[in-house]
Amino acid sequence: SLGAPAEAPFDVIVLGGSVAEVPQNLLDQLKVGGRLVALVGEEPIMHCMVITRTSPSNFKTVEMWDEVAPRLVNFPQLPAFTF
Repeated sequence: SLGAPAEAPFDVIVLGGSVAEVPQNLLDQLKVGGRLVALVGEEPIMHCMVITRTSPSNFKTVEMWDEVAPRLVNFPQLPAFTF
């Protein structure tokens, strides 16, 4: 979940499972023009997102398709709703 900051920047980062949200520290490890692919969201529908770093401080996100996949270990979870 921390990536490999000592080896960054990367052209491509692919997350092999789902996450509640993409951590900023992984986005920060992309080169300008680099892409990160991740399944983002909550069951029953998650979205395959391609995030491209367009400048040192800007990103463009494109939603590709809907999917469901198991959660990756050690990634932050969004708080659950409680009464």
